[in-house]
Amino acid sequence: MPSRIRLIVVLAALFLPAATYAQQRITCASGPDGRRVYCSADTRGGVTLVRPRGPARCRQGQEWGFDASGIWVERGCAAEFEVRPYRGGAWWWDSGKGHRPEAWHGTGACFYRDPGFQGAYFCLQRGESVDRLPPGFNDAITSIQVVRARNVWVFSKAGFAGYSGQLSDDVPNLRQWRLPGSSHTWNNRISSIRVE
Repeated sequence: MPSRIRLIVVLAALFLPAATYAQQRITCASGPDGRRVYCSADTRGGVTLVRPRGPARCRQGQEWGFDASGIWVERGCAAEFEVRPYRGGAWWWDSGKGHRPEAWHGTGACFYRDPGFQGAYFCLQRGESVDRLPPGFNDAITSIQVVRARNVWVFSKAGFAGYSGQLSDDVPNLRQWRLPGSSHTWNNRISSIRVE
């Protein structure tokens, strides 16, 4: 075997196990009465349903989801999930309809689709920023919770452009915060964010 091919085989043997262990598989099932159950996991890198383990439907945001406490399942959902490793940046969570998000103990800010810190949300740690919010969150943020951050800067356009606003306290409803020199509010108008 030529030395170059041998080197590639050795490197693959060294690094492939690390890639295999980077992702974690977790099986999680709701309680016998369909009540919500949490399975502990670091969900900041995202979670994907791999396969259901029973007859009940498992729809994300309805019978399963994930937040700061891990993966949650309810209403008979039982499934195997893949937990992706966290590699920095924003992480996206959904506590499910009618459930308040689990407390996040980081330092930064969380951004919610619904007023009163409800609905799907994501968090950024101090020093992190997002120059372009993804579909589903772009121009769709309606409340902001500041978790020990010094300043949170929001921008009306991607790339930290357009109108800008700075806050250091919670805003439970962005309809109450006006754009500078305008009758419009920040509700559903945020496209990029920087947290300090």
